[in-house]
Amino acid sequence: MAQSRFDHIDGKPDEDQVCEWADQFFFSLLNTLNSFFAQVEFKNAGERLKAVPFDKLVLEQLSTESDEVKEIAISRVKELLDNEVEFLNAYSQ
Repeated sequence: MAQSRFDHIDGKPDEDQVCEWADQFFFSLLNTLNSFFAQVEFKNAGERLKAVPFDKLVLEQLSTESDEVKEIAISRVKELLDNEVEFLNAYSQ
């Protein structure tokens, strides 16, 4: 396995560092997707956003990382996605 981009503490990936990466990754993608979602009715934006395969995109970016790193990152991205969809749904009502 290749050298990890994340620090490890006592053999475990630095969860804060992985979550920070996931935050940056998610919001970078969200900024890119905003131009596409500008063409969608606001009330449909949450559903469209949920259709984006964020987990697969994370796995592509972290293909050389351990399963534990991948799980932490996917979990964080899903949390951010859920929060964003919840916000969009609340705002559109």
